[in-house]
Amino acid sequence: METVRELIESKPVGLITVKPDVTVKDAMVLMEDKHIHSLLVYQAERLVGIISASDYSKKVLANGLDDQATKVEDIMSRHVSTISPEATIMESMRVMAAHGFHHLPVEEDGKIVGMVSWSDIMHLMLN
Repeated sequence: METVRELIESKPVGLITVKPDVTVKDAMVLMEDKHIHSLLVYQAERLVGIISASDYSKKVLANGLDDQATKVEDIMSRHVSTISPEATIMESMRVMAAHGFHHLPVEEDGKIVGMVSWSDIMHLMLN
């Protein structure tokens, strides 16, 4: 397996998204239920951000915020970098390492078609 496309096609879970007005608690429950660590945030069928378990711990827990009162839009990352499905696994690793990302949306023809993560890459390398 060499391309990001091959990696995302091998994943058992498809793309999971959330709306910006969802509570952080509900987003975290969804991540737990789906056994994932990030969610793409969509509003009116447009990608507006990404939220991760790391955002939760750094922005909600560390600051003593109420996860039932805090909305996803309050803590999500708004500037989302993407990668092409034709990129190599090594290229995706370089992008994530250079920017400190743990998750990287995969974009094709202006549409998000999947997500690649450090965990995905580690599982790939160990199997």
